[in-house]
Amino acid sequence: MAYPNFRYLAADKILGIDYDIKNRYGNGTYLLHAAIHGGGIDPPTSQLAAYAAGDSGAWYSFEALNDLTAESLALPATAFDEPFCVVNTGNSSRTVVWHGTADQQEAEKVTYISGADTVLASLIVQELNAAGFETDRAPVSFAGDDPQNICNRNRPRAGVQLDLSLTLRKSFYASGDLSATAIALPENRLPDFFAYGDAIRRACALVPLDSDTDDVPPVITQPRTPDDQAVSIAMRTPFAIDHSGGVSATTDEREQLLDRVHALVGTLPGERVMRSTYGVPTSAALFAVNAEVANDQLQRAVIDAVAQFEPSAVVSAIVADVNEALGAVNVNVQVSRADVPGAERDNTRTVGVLVGGTVISTPE
Repeated sequence: MAYPNFRYLAADKILGIDYDIKNRYGNGTYLLHAAIHGGGIDPPTSQLAAYAAGDSGAWYSFEALNDLTAESLALPATAFDEPFCVVNTGNSSRTVVWHGTADQQEAEKVTYISGADTVLASLIVQELNAAGFETDRAPVSFAGDDPQNICNRNRPRAGVQLDLSLTLRKSFYASGDLSATAIALPENRLPDFFAYGDAIRRACALVPLDSDTDDVPPVITQPRTPDDQAVSIAMRTPFAIDHSGGVSATTDEREQLLDRVHALVGTLPGERVMRSTYGVPTSAALFAVNAEVANDQLQRAVIDAVAQFEPSAVVSAIVADVNEALGAVNVNVQVSRADVPGAERDNTRTVGVLVGGTVISTPE
């Protein structure tokens, strides 16, 4: 069966058994390489995206782990809404999304290129052609030009989609073997794999990351009304008394946003009677199978909660520390305001939660 979006997929499939998600955020203005049909769906797009990103570049991969069900996990690019990818793409200034496609003609070795970022697309064509690789414009049937396509949901609303033909992808590996076992071994990569990836790297290095983004709003925006011009005052979270003996408050919108995220992460669903779904189930991570699973659960829960209850926030990093011995969870959430283009993303709140949801006072 095909799934209309990630929520349906995640409800039916198991992370770590049916699929895996790998995600590495960038800093500031950055370029993202993403493979949304990785693993057994369109091999070896995950490996190509990772190579193009390098050891420290922003990278994302959704990978099907079971070849028998891989095809059913291929969410359409216009409906791809896995939270980590949405956040990483939304914060990126340039985006390259890697796909595979069947040969449109017999034994063709070609890359179909599309997407709204015509500047980067033309540079990729230039560098691939110079390296001896054939390129063509993607057919309408799978072109990445739709504004809702995940490649175009970055800050400038313009990305690049690469669709590599099957014959081309086979030419990157010994004996043309694209099985999961074969592509997992770097020693099976042929020279064309590296020549192709290096051509993409060169093209990406030729374009400025901040080009055309200064006047473009980030991925999530909130309309402003005349009332927004007034100075707003909000009580600090956690509750505190200021130096004058009054309730501590702030007029800094950035601090207000961080405080609201702090309150959201420090609240368990059900604690607010009138908003039963408000909060993040942080203490559930204490009973996860292992630390890696716990961290993944917390990251996903925080991203979902922030998207639902604080749409004016952009999450750029989440680090969770589960201390089973103390029965506590520390969650570091790094966010910035979505309505301020280019806002710094080094604003962090640390929320400590005990089993049962008791919030611990932690330094900021």
